[in-house]
Amino acid sequence: MMRRFGQPTSGGGETDDFSTNTLSSYTEYADTAGDWSISGGYLSASSGWQAILTRNGVSFADGEVSAVITEANDTGLVLRLANNSNYYVAVIYDNSSSKVLQRSTVTIYKRVGGTYTQVGGPNVSIAPFNRGTPTTFTFSAIGTNLVVKVNGTIYINTTDSAISAPGLCGPRIEGAGGHKFDSFSWP
Repeated sequence: MMRRFGQPTSGGGETDDFSTNTLSSYTEYADTAGDWSISGGYLSASSGWQAILTRNGVSFADGEVSAVITEANDTGLVLRLANNSNYYVAVIYDNSSSKVLQRSTVTIYKRVGGTYTQVGGPNVSIAPFNRGTPTTFTFSAIGTNLVVKVNGTIYINTTDSAISAPGLCGPRIEGAGGHKFDSFSWP
């Protein structure tokens, strides 16, 4: 499913701090659409299944995206999205996630032909990510190298060659409750 919120904008080392309603600058790709909203300086959603907002007009193969996140029930960042069935996603869970065994962890998945495969091994524990505490989450892809950082510390540094073409990028949520982005940055 693809749902367009607005017209393309130009990319280039920018940050959306969600101080105004910029949903028209994103297009949604989702298995089940998210109930995205921008209010009080936050992008949030309380439901959606593999709901991804891609920044209009921003596509690249090599680069880094980051977000300051305050709530992460099953929240992530997407790179190299070709369509809803082909992309990389780095996922972060805060210490109050409904997915108890994944609390305060990060992981990377690739979705190829609609099938998810974890990349670089199992979930990696991070310093406690307390819900409500702004946490900087960064995901980069340079060639086959995929890196996840939390507050500047590298937690995952792995390689995968399944998806190499330029693609879209953006925030992603899965499931109910606890998804709040303070900002989103792209190259």
